[in-house]
Amino acid sequence: MTTDPHAGAELTDDALQDEIELVGDLVVAASASERPLTDDEIDRALGIERGQCEGPDEATEHAHRIWKRQNA
Repeated sequence: MTTDPHAGAELTDDALQDEIELVGDLVVAASASERPLTDDEIDRALGIERGQCEGPDEATEHAHRIWKRQNA
C-alpha cells in the first residue's frame, strides 16, 4: 500500500494525446499504402490543407479539431 496521496490519480496530457492520435492516423494511412506517402497524402491523413496553418502547433490543433469533427 502506498502513502502517496496522488497515487492512482489520472494523469493526462492533452497535447501528447493529440500527437499520439495524429501518429496513429499516419500509421493507418502508411499501412494502407504500398509505397511511401507523398506530402499531400500525409496532409490528407492529418486532415490539413497545405498553406492553411502557420506552424506545427497550429497544424496539430487544426488537424485534431478536424479529426474530432469527422469521428464524432
